[in-house]
Amino acid sequence: MNNQLYLMVFWMLASCGMPVSSLYQDKTVSVISAEKTEWVGGRAGVRGIMYTIKLKKKNNSILMVKTLTAEGNTVSFVQNNTGNVITIRGNLQYKNDQDADIIDHMPAGAPVENTVSQKLDPKDNWIAYTVKGSETLHKINISKFTSVERSGELVP
Repeated sequence: MNNQLYLMVFWMLASCGMPVSSLYQDKTVSVISAEKTEWVGGRAGVRGIMYTIKLKKKNNSILMVKTLTAEGNTVSFVQNNTGNVITIRGNLQYKNDQDADIIDHMPAGAPVENTVSQKLDPKDNWIAYTVKGSETLHKINISKFTSVERSGELVP
């Protein structure tokens, strides 16, 4: 019994004031993967980024994702639950008029370089969610998104 008391006191002292990532604090879910794919639309200057995040539930709770923030932007998304894996797909679309002007005046077949000046914060990535039966909002941080080359369809 004395050993348990010492262990509890040690744990309290060791954890006081120490910042701990919400990924390690969260008992309900963990991040399996976080990917981003840049895409270009059918119109000049229309482009965007598709974000795909996979989470693994640690129990049978029903989770509802409320907010996806990717690289400092609030992103619209869809959630798909399959077993204990939650897949979140978000799309951030933007139009770059400067790009449109450049592309409109280029000869057909000329290569186009990425001239988009993206105002993205690569450290501001997180998901807010609730567990069914609770109004408490939980937040889990995503350390970074891995860039993936697009395959198949060009526009999401």
